[in-house]
Amino acid sequence: MLGILAALAGTAAPLEEEGDTMRVSISTVVVAMLVIGGSVALHQEELTAAQQEVTNAALDKEALTALDRMGAYLRTLQAFQVEAVTSTEHVLEDGQKVLFSGVTTLVARMPDRLLIEETSDRRERSYIYDGKQFTVYARRARSYATVPAPATIALLADVLDEKFSLNLPLEDLFRWGGPKAQTKALTSAMYVGPSQVGGITCGHYAFRQEGLDWQVWIQLGDFPLPRKFVLTTLTDEARPQYVATYTWNLAPSFNDGAFAFVAPSGVGRVKMVETSTTGEK
Repeated sequence: MLGILAALAGTAAPLEEEGDTMRVSISTVVVAMLVIGGSVALHQEELTAAQQEVTNAALDKEALTALDRMGAYLRTLQAFQVEAVTSTEHVLEDGQKVLFSGVTTLVARMPDRLLIEETSDRRERSYIYDGKQFTVYARRARSYATVPAPATIALLADVLDEKFSLNLPLEDLFRWGGPKAQTKALTSAMYVGPSQVGGITCGHYAFRQEGLDWQVWIQLGDFPLPRKFVLTTLTDEARPQYVATYTWNLAPSFNDGAFAFVAPSGVGRVKMVETSTTGEK
């Protein structure tokens, strides 16, 4: 879920003028240990084993199986469109929470075509990938940046994160069922029960990993699509949440022109700065 967690922090691209003053919550944990002779190593091994037993007991197999099934199904999709209605809580300096709403529409043709339109209270952006180039267009800032791109959407997400600290909206949809699904980071997994999302019957599951609680509603039946996500950040005492509800179209209509960017009149080109060369993330 790291891609979604990064999206909570609003790291999509440094193009908009978004000057909100938000609180940065840094939790510092100081652990004091009393070392007595050579017993420390044995004690640590026993502690690690005990912690692993607790973690294993907290990981419900039904929840993990549902997550794996969802990821495997997503990897079979060759073309799809998904609309996500989102709400994101931000925490101000004084601890008050404010809510921003948005809609993100994603169209993908695997493995090398992607169009994302993102509209929210804070920004309007388009992300366009044609298998050779990637462009991010900030409408309110009237600017865009284009960089060479790798051959697949999955590689594109990796490059943008590693070189530019840029996380694509909904990029986790391309990671589930793959080597970067991050399921090994889970410390708790449980089946909550049956639920309805937009009239669709789903299984409701809850998970926990370091710094993050998250829930997913997965459609029951032959099409195990994620229908809703709720993420709760644990590193901030205010516990801000991100909520996304998905509507899927598995037979979208589009042509190659949908993935080609032509700069509108009066829009300026800017450079996308590589953060990897400066050590910033």
